[in-house]
Formats: sequence, structure tokens, C-alpha cells
Amino acid sequence: MKQFFITSAFVFISLITYAQDQKWSVEASYPLTFKTAPAIGEINEVLDLGAKYRFLNLGIFKLGTGINISYFREYDNFTYGSQSGDAFFDYKKNVVILQPKVFGEMEIPGFTRLKPQIGLGYSILFNNTYSNNNNDIVYDLPTSSDGGLNLNLGVSYNLTKRFYVQIQWDYLWMHYKGNTDLSGQSYSYSIRENLNIFKAGIGFRF
Repeated sequence: MKQFFITSAFVFISLITYAQDQKWSVEASYPLTFKTAPAIGEINEVLDLGAKYRFLNLGIFKLGTGINISYFREYDNFTYGSQSGDAFFDYKKNVVILQPKVFGEMEIPGFTRLKPQIGLGYSILFNNTYSNNNNDIVYDLPTSSDGGLNLNLGVSYNLTKRFYVQIQWDYLWMHYKGNTDLSGQSYSYSIRENLNIFKAGIGFRF
């Protein structure tokens, strides 16, 4: 097993060292939601990871496909006084957004370090929420998946031949639907909303 990892690392480093076309890139960003989204509530931004592959070179234009995954979370717990003594409140929310897409990237003649891009894809949102108010399960939502179209606009700036910084803006047309339990009662829901996500981070081409 150790030999396998060493060999894999050697092959990966060799590919990075000798790759000249730089069709691949990986990136890590900090995602920031513009506002509270009614369907998913207030969420804390954690991390966005992405990968891109450019399969068609048209001179100053390149076409490719990519995928991003963003992780958000929100949690709170505290104790408070009640008529029967101390009570507790526990709340947890985990949100993962998966974003496959196709994109176009442009090199500006005379200033090739700057690369504007535009992409279109489909976002899939996985939401898991749990709320417990002194052993009364107020809201227990098992992991559910919802989706919608995703428009992506961004620009990257090459720091070196391989490393770059990048900012992106995602506009999501989301549709949430399904069933949930509130205090032991089952309810169905169907919500449409738009979600804005701003991302800033670094990337590596190979």
C-alpha cells in the first residue's frame, strides 16, 4: 500500500512537471452567500473545492467542463430556564452544493494573465437539518436533495505559470420540494428561490 501511494505521487508529480497544455486546474475558495436564503436559512460559509478540464482550444477561447462542491454549516446549542428547571436547545444544519457545469474561458490579447470566464450548469443542494428543543424534536429534516440551473461568471489572474487567484459569482435558480416533520406532524413543501454565491480563492493549473 505504501509503495502504491509513493508510485501514485511520483506519477502525479511527473504529469504536473511535464504537462505543457495545462488542460486541468484545481481550486479552493471561500464561498460567501449574499443574503439569507429562506429555504436554507442562515448558513456559515466553510469551503468550496473545484476542478476544471479544458477539452477544446480555439485560440484565445477555451471550452471545458468542471465541477465544484461547496460546504456550509450552521449550529447552535444552549441551556435556558423553564418551569421544570434547566432546558436545552440544540440546532444543527449542514448544506452541500454540488455544481457540475460547462464553461468558456478567454485570454485577453496583450494581457494573457487575466482570464474572464462564463459557465452554465446545474446545482444540486443537499440539506440536513436537526432542531431539538428540550427533547421536543421541532424540526428533523433528513438529507434531501434539490436542484436548479446555475449561471457562473468569474475572472482569474495568473500569479505564475501555474498558480492563479480567482473570483466567481454564482446565480442559482433553486427549487426545493419534499416532505418534512414538524413536532411529529408531516408536511409537504415546494419553494422556489434565487441564491447568490460569491467565491474568492486560489487555483493551480497542470
